[in-house]
Amino acid sequence: MKIKLFILVLLFNGLLIASDWSFLDINRIGAGQFIEKNPQNNGKDVVIIILDTGVDMGVPGLQKLPDGEVKVIDAQDFSGEGDVYFDKAEFGEENNEKFVSAPGNLKLYHYDKLTLQPVDSIFYIGVLHEDKFKNSVIPDINNNGKEDDDFGFIVFKSKEGWVAYIDLDGDGNLDDEQPVWNYKIKHQAIQFRGRDKKLNKNLATFAINIFPDEKRINFHYDGSSHGTHVAGIAAGYQLNGQKGLNGIAPGAKIISLKIGDCTLAGGATTTGSMLEAYEYGIEFAKKYDGPVVFNMSFGIGSEIEGQASMEFTLDEMLLENEKVLFCVSAGNEGPGISSVGLPAAANYVLSVGALNSKESARDVYGANIDQDKVFVFSSRGGELNKPDILTPGSASSTVPPFSTRENKWGTSMASPQATGAVALLMSAAYHDGLPLIGALFKKAIINSARPLKGYTILDQGAGVVFVPDAYQYYKKYIQRNEHKDFVYYRIETLSPMNEDNPARAAYWRLGNYLPDKHHKQAFKIKPEFRDSWNADQRNNFYRAFDLVADKSWIKLNKKSTYIKGEKPATIDVYFDQKQLDEPGLYTGKITAYRKEWSNKKMNKEFELWCTYVHPLFANEQNHYTLKSDLIKIKPGNVHRVFFDVPVRATSATIHLFTEGNKYANIRAYVFDPQGREIEQFSRLSSEYETQETIQLTGSQLEYGIYELDLYADFRSEEASYCTYLISFSGLEVSPNPINWLRMKNGENPRGTLSVFNYFDQPVLCQISGEISGWSKKTHVEDESEIYQQDFTVGSEVEKVEFQIELPADVFNLMTDFAINIKNYEGKILKADGLTYRKKKIVFIPPASGDYYLELIPAFASRDAQYWTATINENYYLFSKANIIGSREYFYPKTRKQTSFYVDGTLPVPPSGFRLFGNVNLNSLDRYRFKVIVPVELDAELR
Repeated sequence: MKIKLFILVLLFNGLLIASDWSFLDINRIGAGQFIEKNPQNNGKDVVIIILDTGVDMGVPGLQKLPDGEVKVIDAQDFSGEGDVYFDKAEFGEENNEKFVSAPGNLKLYHYDKLTLQPVDSIFYIGVLHEDKFKNSVIPDINNNGKEDDDFGFIVFKSKEGWVAYIDLDGDGNLDDEQPVWNYKIKHQAIQFRGRDKKLNKNLATFAINIFPDEKRINFHYDGSSHGTHVAGIAAGYQLNGQKGLNGIAPGAKIISLKIGDCTLAGGATTTGSMLEAYEYGIEFAKKYDGPVVFNMSFGIGSEIEGQASMEFTLDEMLLENEKVLFCVSAGNEGPGISSVGLPAAANYVLSVGALNSKESARDVYGANIDQDKVFVFSSRGGELNKPDILTPGSASSTVPPFSTRENKWGTSMASPQATGAVALLMSAAYHDGLPLIGALFKKAIINSARPLKGYTILDQGAGVVFVPDAYQYYKKYIQRNEHKDFVYYRIETLSPMNEDNPARAAYWRLGNYLPDKHHKQAFKIKPEFRDSWNADQRNNFYRAFDLVADKSWIKLNKKSTYIKGEKPATIDVYFDQKQLDEPGLYTGKITAYRKEWSNKKMNKEFELWCTYVHPLFANEQNHYTLKSDLIKIKPGNVHRVFFDVPVRATSATIHLFTEGNKYANIRAYVFDPQGREIEQFSRLSSEYETQETIQLTGSQLEYGIYELDLYADFRSEEASYCTYLISFSGLEVSPNPINWLRMKNGENPRGTLSVFNYFDQPVLCQISGEISGWSKKTHVEDESEIYQQDFTVGSEVEKVEFQIELPADVFNLMTDFAINIKNYEGKILKADGLTYRKKKIVFIPPASGDYYLELIPAFASRDAQYWTATINENYYLFSKANIIGSREYFYPKTRKQTSFYVDGTLPVPPSGFRLFGNVNLNSLDRYRFKVIVPVELDAELR
């Protein structure tokens, strides 16, 4: 017994000094403290399943567990990126040397000298062409200075099962190679050879899987570094070979399930990859005699929040598999509210926002912040009661050898912190003989979290994870038998911004309207029973709750309620408008406690989130202008401004100013009424940009409440100061769009505008514009995984702009949507993807010629589905035709006619295209309005 204890102390000695490292902050969530007191519960016996871009199992930190065993126990690729197909080989002999060959004249010699031979005398042969990696970050996979190597391989069924011999050095001989098995069988990691080891490093580690029925072999690798970085945070042991530098749960094993194709922008998922990876992980969890937790640091923006196909799938999986838990990143679309993405909006997953801890900010970024902050990019809640919690969202972690970016930040880095925390809890529960219930681990983590001062629930959910407290909560839940009768709760209420789909929070962002005592808002709380419950258990279910609001402006129609059977509880809520008369963001919550226990946070069953946005209003009283006093923003903080777009407004201008000699290092973000960031942000600096202007016009401006967020960089040494001036124009122009011009021989093309000024101030404008080029709109209806559209760029074209738009319900069927522009050699020249359902892509061609646009929707289902999209392609010419107009005063409540002409000859568009451009009304006063009127001209002009 003493010998075993001594070995245990030696084994975990490297873990106990982890507190000296802040590059990967494990102490902010209490992980380091928990392991120090419970060294045997360092994640041991837990398997963490990483759904990502792959994991490089060859890097220091991901090779071994503390006990010396292999850390990465399985590696699968569901993205298809590493797929190579093989065929039946033919036999031959040359110069007394036997070979197998394949179409294309590939020959592999000395198969007859291999230790293993096929049981049926059948060899299969294939080749991994290095050209396959031309659109990856490592086009030269063996780092020998060439990008056209061929690595042949043979596959056959031996007495020990299916095996491969891979010509890793590309010399055509197999007798210098070792047999390679499916990775999970013998945990063989492979590297391609041929480099000068003194001069060139290895770039990546690969693993293989053989699928004989499909005649397919897959080469798993991490082609972006994202998955390897995530894995190191969750469970790395002695990262970079450093004793004491560990991830959150260094004793946990890892399974890498690759869902992202790294040849696509952002390592985008492919159709079915996410679904199939989760299914594979669930099947493993069912067979594995131990705890399993999933991490997925992937996602896109949410168009219909909480209603995406993948979100429903994840919820169903958790209902059916109660022992597991899914941890997912909340998204990087902040700091605007209502920006949590999919699938983080799924009800029962643990959605994780990103904390910027003081220690990490100091040692990784050299910043001296006054307290822990929520990272500016971390997605916020609103219509959804997400994120659930916060964990540190930056770290120095493991990356493949090709990468030099070991420091990363994002909710992608926060999610594996939470996953590691769950692994610690599961490890402790498993070793203590406690039942493993994923939903109770989630409940313990949320209820024990520590709120961050100065932030709303929309920013942080319950607050920062603290592992020691979470485990005490979990033990208490098991002690009082909650594992036997726990249920999930589905919360539904009115979504006033999308009445066709229910929300999970009261979210009012509609001018100054809000629920009052005559028009209450009803929350329905429905029990979601575990799959294992029978009809009697469901019918006999009863649970009562005490209800407590944390803000006095939240009014309830009852102080307690109950759920009986499958009938939902209904709770009516309204807001006291007298307490909400100042502009700003108001957030609060109603907490439901189990009635048989005390009203302590340990006993929280569910929460009802309430949000009211009281905007600034522009009207005749303030001449449609909103002006601030001096604003002070501490480093790392966000100052939010909500403003309502007045009726008849056709443009808005946001002016930002520094103040005298005061310091400023500010980024300004603008979010539309749905919480989507407008694709521009401005930087205000006392040193460089002392004034900034953001113009909103055309499709960027819609009725509703916008959010202007002013963020002071957390790396600044002092507070930032600024003021803003937001002004609106009410110039309504017709026709809109302009779709015809008058043409007479010998004269310039001319047009006429009618302008009405709906607002109360005269506006002096200069009218100008241009005919930019030609355009075409395409309506796509497709059922495939890849849609291609050819286009030709002539020497007269400067750039091509593609505007891609999907219906919201179609976008919700997907997990990603990748976009490529390629030449006809297959080289990607531009890669991007949809964060939301609309995207603008600008392509500057390297030369005139033929190219093609590639759209790659990734469906949440196993196979591609019917989908639609609209593509506007705009070709901007080098020689644009200028539009000349006059300088005009537009007086209040008055209509005025004005004219313009095109200076020069109109270009002739190709067949099927139309000319496009715009006429601009640029105000010459200090407000600098810009009203844009699109020009869309058919080839036949009148």
